[in-house]
Amino acid sequence: MVQRPDLAVSPYQRFLNVEWVRFEPGLAELRLPFREEFLRADGSDWYHGGVVAALIDIAGDYALVSQVGDGLPTIDLRVDWLRPARRGPLLAIGRSVKVGRTVCCADIEVRDETGTLVAVGRGTYATPK
Repeated sequence: MVQRPDLAVSPYQRFLNVEWVRFEPGLAELRLPFREEFLRADGSDWYHGGVVAALIDIAGDYALVSQVGDGLPTIDLRVDWLRPARRGPLLAIGRSVKVGRTVCCADIEVRDETGTLVAVGRGTYATPK
């Protein structure tokens, strides 16, 4: 089994302050604590979509890292925002769909602190050589 990676090795992940919830083969569950800098506009209570997309990309990558043992560059990322993600922590659950010879794929869902689904995504990543 691959050891749970240190999230603090990435400056961007340190900025986001992403935290581990679970790390198992084919699964990565991450918590994103809320910060005012994540809001889409002053006076808004909605997350900026780019923060949600970044969380989706990170969770998808680590779901696959749990199986291949190494970071994977993103080839393609699809995000569907289902409703505004409001103030409060977010939970991202990434699940490995396919680990191939050249390409890997993961599906990700993001939920707010009430458990409401706010976004889903699919990431495609290059398999490490």
